[in-house]
Amino acid sequence: MISETIHRHDKEGERFELGERLLYLRTPNFTGKDVEELQTALGALGFACGGVSGTFGAYTEGALRKFQLNMGLAADGIAGVNTYAILRNLHNAWMDKPQMEECAYMGFARAADVLEQHAVCLFGTEGFTRKVASYMSNLAMATNPRSKMVSAETLLVPPDSAMLLAHIVGPQDATGPSVPRVVCDDASALGKRIGAAIDAARAKATEDAPLRIALELPGVADKDADEAEVDRMAHHDAIQLLDAFCMAFS
Repeated sequence: MISETIHRHDKEGERFELGERLLYLRTPNFTGKDVEELQTALGALGFACGGVSGTFGAYTEGALRKFQLNMGLAADGIAGVNTYAILRNLHNAWMDKPQMEECAYMGFARAADVLEQHAVCLFGTEGFTRKVASYMSNLAMATNPRSKMVSAETLLVPPDSAMLLAHIVGPQDATGPSVPRVVCDDASALGKRIGAAIDAARAKATEDAPLRIALELPGVADKDADEAEVDRMAHHDAIQLLDAFCMAFS
């Protein structure tokens, strides 16, 4: 388990447990058992860091930043109090679990039943992201006619507190600093990232702050792009996101 205490000093050769010191990118790199545990947790949660080496290098920092962004934390690449608190809460999700590259991939057609068990409202704030939200809703309904995954444009009643609000955004779009933001740049890890983001959102949700996450697409179609190409891109993103949601909910 992760210790509650963080010591800011470092002694070469001393064996630290995860949570006993700050970890960040520096020269020489931090090494040790705690780094191995951090890499194990990140990999199992869907944030590949180049394998479990026990050395905190650039790949580990990059994975940590994505994890922090995904959890609604400041993406500073420093494993400190807030990061360790999240990892403690997610302990059962990563301890003794396989790294993401070892996990079997599940298509949404094989997880269709989860679509009627989880209410999700999808929405975008510009043309392309709204199109992705609409396509996801249509695909979900085609997969399971009882699907509870809908776009905001087709939602007939105001969302209740149990409904997840999923804001689809582009790389340049701003979202609230406390809203877990999933960077959709790795299809093999996307289901795990969405699942972790939903868990973080549930921990923050209140009556005044609904259950909400943001999904950052790798890119959006140019305004002057060919309509057929825009549709192809939106459909591709919709399939990938729906597949990942089904994996996260399974």
